[in-house]
Amino acid sequence: MPEPAFAAEPARAPVFAALGPLSVTGPRGEPLTIAPGKRRDLLAVLLRHRNAWVTVDDLAAALWDRAAYPSSIGGSVKTYVHQLRKDLPPDATGERLAGRRGAYRLVVHPGELDIDLFESLVEQGTEARVQKRPEEAVAIQRRALALWRGAPDEDSIDVVAARHLAEVRLTARYCLADALLDSGDVTEAIVVLRAALVEDPLREPGWERLLLAQREAGWQVDALASYEQARSVLLEQFGAEPGSRLQEIYRTLLSETADAPAPAPAPGPVRVPAQVPATPTMARSRGLLVAVLAVVLFSVAGSAGVPDSSRALAPLNAAPVAAAQPRILFGLGADAVPATRSPLMSAGIGMVTTWYHGPKQLSQFEGWRADLIPQIYRSGRAHHLVVATWDDPESLDTRFGRACGQAYPLSPDFLVDMRRLARAFAGRADGPPLYISMFHGLEKLTCANNGYLADPATTSYYMALKERYSELLKLFHTEAPNARVALNWDGWTASHDEPENGAGLSMFQYFAEAMSASDFQSFNAFEEHGNAEDIRQMVDVLGVYGPVMVAYFGPHEDPVPVYQKDLRETFTPGALSRLTAHGLFAFSFRDDDVLRASPETMALATEAIHDFGHLVPRGG
Repeated sequence: MPEPAFAAEPARAPVFAALGPLSVTGPRGEPLTIAPGKRRDLLAVLLRHRNAWVTVDDLAAALWDRAAYPSSIGGSVKTYVHQLRKDLPPDATGERLAGRRGAYRLVVHPGELDIDLFESLVEQGTEARVQKRPEEAVAIQRRALALWRGAPDEDSIDVVAARHLAEVRLTARYCLADALLDSGDVTEAIVVLRAALVEDPLREPGWERLLLAQREAGWQVDALASYEQARSVLLEQFGAEPGSRLQEIYRTLLSETADAPAPAPAPGPVRVPAQVPATPTMARSRGLLVAVLAVVLFSVAGSAGVPDSSRALAPLNAAPVAAAQPRILFGLGADAVPATRSPLMSAGIGMVTTWYHGPKQLSQFEGWRADLIPQIYRSGRAHHLVVATWDDPESLDTRFGRACGQAYPLSPDFLVDMRRLARAFAGRADGPPLYISMFHGLEKLTCANNGYLADPATTSYYMALKERYSELLKLFHTEAPNARVALNWDGWTASHDEPENGAGLSMFQYFAEAMSASDFQSFNAFEEHGNAEDIRQMVDVLGVYGPVMVAYFGPHEDPVPVYQKDLRETFTPGALSRLTAHGLFAFSFRDDDVLRASPETMALATEAIHDFGHLVPRGG
């Protein structure tokens, strides 16, 4: 089949970008600096009224409080216009920022503003699906959604436009999910549906769509858990049971799984990151779903808001599923060989953790394939890989522009090595899981190391890293049927917030879609002065995106009093009940060095594992 016409278009960056922090791109793709202040404010106003004449009075009202008007309004506006004109890239007419008596106009040609390009692409993609060209629809909608770099600045678009764009973005996601289903990529459609929960979990037709997609994938147990989540949302937000259509789908799923073991849900609240509008409490994931994303969301078929009739179900009667209390999966690392010889294994360790530091280890791991790895899986234990790279950051070229960070994760060699890694640790789809915590402490990968918005090179690196992560999700799911993949964070990330740099708590909003597409969430706890509070805060924040694992616990420099304090504060019935209710499903010790050296600490760890530990269900 010939390539569709849109595929031949170059993926040039729009000149003006407002779907995220306001930015301007030069004629060679280079970022142009518009310093914060009146010039940037002026650009935001002119972009809102692009290609229209804006009076000096209207510009002044947008730039100054009335009480602070300059003595010469016209002269002051003219000065800022002159300065901004020098900052902007030229256009073909030579009139990028035109002026006439008492008014100014910013000329923006078709395709030069990401907002206009986005709406045009969404319309094209929707039409492609209507015309039964699903592969083309998928490509177009992915291109449209890739234009979003975060929440638009409040002064770049007004409230009405922001709401309109949010709805258009949902339409793009709906169309993308439906086109993926049309083309047979059911699993990827479910990933797309999950990725929008942060936006709005309250639309019943979306829950219906998700349940039907999960059923089509053969994931009836997951669909049952999704129904319980939808029911919890609707009850807490509206005090109402799900509608008749959603209940009909649920009864059908119960009938189809009547002979299967009943899932064991773990009810509890889901907390939403501070930068996301608050959402209601949601039911937690079930026992058979410890590594499946607990966050599910909505979609509608096309723009009609109802599921396709081709996926309709007949109503059946059934009883509700009973709830059960979850247990914690304990792991031990950071090398499988010493971990399997630890005395903690007999206490109830259910997961063996191994760290990947680079390609020199691959031959060793491939050697384990003959004996050690199958032995771990046969024992009923899961395996956990922490992918950690420590190369010196450097300047890189990416399709998002000049970037600065570690080259290896973005290199073609990394994909080749990850395929070898996946094949070495792969297990049966119905056996214990293989968890992968990817990009260990991902803030350490960039040159700046202080936030998503630290500088254009850092932002470009993170955008490329998210694209690479999407490739890795598919790779591991293909090469290792039992694989579950997550991004990995440092445990202090949620304890502070720097919105201006996109650091700390603000960092999560830029990775919301990647985390929602993940199979679980992962973070490290290694602060030398204590980690119990960091663990609580991280679980609260990450739990909205799915089940949460402490991938690496071990206070820096191994201070025994801190180690003991962390264990005592974390592993009490009350504290652990709260953590599991908010999403914690696994906790991995870095190693047992401190435990062996301190009998009291070993006793604390052994007691926690014995009281709260369990083996992961096969295929869970």
